[in-house]
Amino acid sequence: MADENIFLFVPNVIGYVRIVLALLSFYLMPCCPYPAVFCYLLSALLDAFDGHAARALNQSTKFGAMLDMLTDRCATMCLLVNLALLYPSYTFLFQVSMSLDIASHWLHLHSSMMTGSASHKTIDLSGNPILRLYYTSKPVLFVMCMGNELFFCLLYILHHIEEPAGWLYWLQGACAIICLLKSGISLLHLITASQNMVAFDEAEREKARKAKPE
Repeated sequence: MADENIFLFVPNVIGYVRIVLALLSFYLMPCCPYPAVFCYLLSALLDAFDGHAARALNQSTKFGAMLDMLTDRCATMCLLVNLALLYPSYTFLFQVSMSLDIASHWLHLHSSMMTGSASHKTIDLSGNPILRLYYTSKPVLFVMCMGNELFFCLLYILHHIEEPAGWLYWLQGACAIICLLKSGISLLHLITASQNMVAFDEAEREKARKAKPE
């Protein structure tokens, strides 16, 4: 419809709420760990609702996909910046994690858009089986994403607890495994997206060579 306002689509409005919650979380992190973690995890949890709303209301858009991906990446990056301040000896690992997360998702999204996909979560089902499982199984996607975010949140919150309960360390250990698996998926994203981009470049160069007059 000509009078549609994509900025006010329900999933995009949810996306704006996620941004506000994330910003509030960042503001509270230096002083108020529990409200900060609550706002952060609520923002992350709403990620599942905006996607559901987009599909249910037929409001999937490229703007919404970009907003969703950038909110996720920026939120995780800002949390890792805070963790680098709390755990300075692990700064390099946090920097590697940020770089891998942002680079892999940006390149994957860009390569997806170039092939006409509406979202980085829309992939060719004949492609990599690991990525296919990651994006087509909602339970797998939810566990991987929330487990990864929960691991970093636990690192943050445990720094502020003088005598943590033992079960928190067990939970952190389980989330650490998920975090490592998700980092492996991010690396796979980077490799497959790079291959897709190179294949696209090769196809364009071949097309240009054929169009060039002899």
